[in-house]
Amino acid sequence: MAIQFRCESLLSRFQNPGDEAYSERKLQVRFDPLLGTSARIAEGVKLQTSDDASLGSFRTPDPNCPFCAERIDKVTPRIARQITPAGRIRVGDTVLFPNLVPYSKYAAVAVFTTRHWLDLRDFTPALIADNLAASLDYIRAVAKFDADVRFCAYNINYLYPSGGSLPHPHSQLYVDPFPTSMMRMQHASIAAYWQANGRCFWNDLVSEETERAERVISRDGPIVWMTPFAPVGFNEVRAVLCERATILDLSSLDVQKLAAGISQVLAWYDSIGYNSFNLALYSGELGKDGADRVNLTMVTRTAMTPFYRSDSMYMERLHWEAALDRTPEAVAADVRQYFRTAGGRLTRRPFHVAASRHVNVRMEDT
Repeated sequence: MAIQFRCESLLSRFQNPGDEAYSERKLQVRFDPLLGTSARIAEGVKLQTSDDASLGSFRTPDPNCPFCAERIDKVTPRIARQITPAGRIRVGDTVLFPNLVPYSKYAAVAVFTTRHWLDLRDFTPALIADNLAASLDYIRAVAKFDADVRFCAYNINYLYPSGGSLPHPHSQLYVDPFPTSMMRMQHASIAAYWQANGRCFWNDLVSEETERAERVISRDGPIVWMTPFAPVGFNEVRAVLCERATILDLSSLDVQKLAAGISQVLAWYDSIGYNSFNLALYSGELGKDGADRVNLTMVTRTAMTPFYRSDSMYMERLHWEAALDRTPEAVAADVRQYFRTAGGRLTRRPFHVAASRHVNVRMEDT
């Protein structure tokens, strides 16, 4: 069972309004090589970009924000003493505490900074690294306290279009005895690939994508940055940590490198006009030596403006199928160029577009 990059091209034809001429629009249906889920890349899909002039009221500090410095210690909950006696975890500017809305058994929130608003270019590697480090400290403490906790993820909803309830920048921790649906799908598919091939899917994917050189952006140590063949959202960028099975296997150097890459992608999002995003860092099952690898995905959402439309419709929410505007190859080319020039932090091992036989999407048999 080899990795397949299956893409079906369709052509939609319709008569123009007001005349007898016909127009044609192209549509690609792509199938994820791990999960088998599909995504659609359609001409005419648009994602609203930001309008900085209209964001003044959102940037202003909110006197009722629970995450601002003068209120955070008064109104946020504390971690149970059995997990950590301090009640909250602090690393640099990050403050971590339990989530009042428990999306998981040990759900937590990690506030990045005392600043009430950050443009995406302001998410510096240092801010992100401290936030990740605090999150890892919390997951380790919970795992030590409760042996039934086996699944965890680091997540961000930034600004209202992403599902965030507060603009003050923060991440959210999922720590639970049970995986989410996406985790379950990943673990099951990775196990099936291992059983069929005797190899790790993620390592094979990195090798295949590196050989094709269409979607790989950069590599920094064990971390490979790329765009996915069948995206789940707009401008999706992924990272695979080839030698790390769980989040708890991350070293301090891994955290620094991962933070630098996330910061770089967010700066690129900012440069193309977006200010809202989602991020998820998935882990293999804690305490299990399997074929899983830590992997990350991040996507832009409709930009935050006073009046905005959601970028999630029936296709995404009810069919679990993304409808997007650009191919991942085009996104990878833009991010790759940004990494090499404007940002320049992840240029140790740049990838080069290969010969022409790899530039076009390979069409696999159904």
